[in-house]
Amino acid sequence: MKNKKLIIFLGSLLFLILFILKGVPLLVNLYLNSHADKIVSDLITRTNDFSGHKVKFGKIHLNYDYRGTYLELDSVAIFPDEIADNNRVKIDLLAERILLSGFLWKSLLLDNAIVLDSAELRKVTIHSMSPSLDSLNLKSKEEIKRKKGKDYTSIQVNHIDLDDFSIENRDIGNDSSRLEIAGLNVTANHFTLTSEDLEDPKALFDVEMIEGKIRHASIHFNEYRNEIITKNLTFSKEKRSLSIDSVRLDNKWDKYKYINDFRLETDWVELERGNLELVNMNYDAYFREGIIEAEKLLAKDIKIAVFRDKRKPDNTQKRPKMIHKIIGGIPKDLHVDMIKMENGYVSYEERPDNEAPVAGQIYFDQIDAEIINITNIPKMLDMHSELNLKANARIMGKGNVDLNVTYFLQDSTGGFTMNGHVKDLDLTAINPMLRPATQVEVRSGVIDDLSFDIKGNDVEGTGDLIMKYHNLAIDIRGKSYGKGQNVFQKIGSFLTNKLVIRSENPNKKGELKTGDIYFKRDQSKFIFNYWWKMILSGMRSTLTGEDEAKMREKAEKKD
Repeated sequence: MKNKKLIIFLGSLLFLILFILKGVPLLVNLYLNSHADKIVSDLITRTNDFSGHKVKFGKIHLNYDYRGTYLELDSVAIFPDEIADNNRVKIDLLAERILLSGFLWKSLLLDNAIVLDSAELRKVTIHSMSPSLDSLNLKSKEEIKRKKGKDYTSIQVNHIDLDDFSIENRDIGNDSSRLEIAGLNVTANHFTLTSEDLEDPKALFDVEMIEGKIRHASIHFNEYRNEIITKNLTFSKEKRSLSIDSVRLDNKWDKYKYINDFRLETDWVELERGNLELVNMNYDAYFREGIIEAEKLLAKDIKIAVFRDKRKPDNTQKRPKMIHKIIGGIPKDLHVDMIKMENGYVSYEERPDNEAPVAGQIYFDQIDAEIINITNIPKMLDMHSELNLKANARIMGKGNVDLNVTYFLQDSTGGFTMNGHVKDLDLTAINPMLRPATQVEVRSGVIDDLSFDIKGNDVEGTGDLIMKYHNLAIDIRGKSYGKGQNVFQKIGSFLTNKLVIRSENPNKKGELKTGDIYFKRDQSKFIFNYWWKMILSGMRSTLTGEDEAKMREKAEKKD
């Protein structure tokens, strides 16, 4: 009798164990798969970003066991409800395949958290439409506060594999594209995104390992006139690297159409080509604190074109910042030990405010430069308070230029020092810029060596300049393009060459004339205009004999 009871007990226990191990998952799976559409749809649309959206599935399969739930989705579509508010972000998502494994229901039910062992997503395309970004930014904290109990407290995934992601955001008002990403592939381990991360404007997420590639990305801005385009962006936290094979700043309008869209004088700028690489990048600092920190930024084969139309009214109210304020005003915390440019090219084209039928142009090529110590982080400034720029290039493919600049980042007056050389410059090479702007051109002349030493700040700069040159002669051309000089222009050229300017320095007796540098900064002009005007003042002083006292006197009268 006792044996019979024992057998019944053991049999019942075995049945109970089998029921728990097999029956419970079977019943749970029957329930999950019979209600799969609603369960998965609720998991998606309960979040703040996807509320007001609908979900459809081509195929859905759930498989539960005690280690977690396996979810397979094919042909997933998420789209906004027809009555969705136009002031909300609208998202259309299409996914060819989504595989999620190790989903823990306990974490969802008890902690309102998503915990997964792995997530694999294939060929996901997201199109979103949103109101003006400015209008979104103007909302108060109360208005943008995320609804408690809707968004998850955290999303944790041990392994993520994204293949062929595409994302596009458009302006809901004019249907213009703001952001495009195509061909995003990412592999990541131990990914965590918390509700605190969503609230923190600096934090993104935690991840132990992440690497991937973006085939194409672009951002549209300046009322959609400009677009930054990148191709083949590769990143790796393990290698601490980020590289972009091709980066461009495209101005969608031609020079004159763009310029004429503004009432006041402005620059038309294009970055025609270039590639970038960040070396030894601190990914944790970026993901957790929003700090861009790297040992080196390499910029290779950069080509920049700038155009300005001086016939437009000058914007005397603008106040371009000096270098120390530009760096201090960067919205992201930044620290880069070195920025290095190799084989750069910069051209500047200017339509002068006169009757010249063409624009003047000057260019610099074979630019190699190093900028040491770029930082706007207060605790770093005590140790890295000086920014140093060293650069060398060619002017108009001929003369060689060397430049050294030191900026004192903690100097409230914008203090800096600058010195450099220009060597072996055939001055006829600058006629394409000189002729339209001044109606004068160089007939002959070579700068053998021009050296300068400057000390300045936000207000004014002073220094010394030595310009050694020979065989200098100019021609006064006036408004006559494509024609020879008239008799008055010939007389003016003769008198200028004989009485005003020196044809060589040092002269035949070996006497060397040095020049004084003085220029009071035009607060409405950018830093490069300031640099050029200081050097030009020293060149003019060398040619005419004007000293610093005389230049100061003129500046005071002008004020």
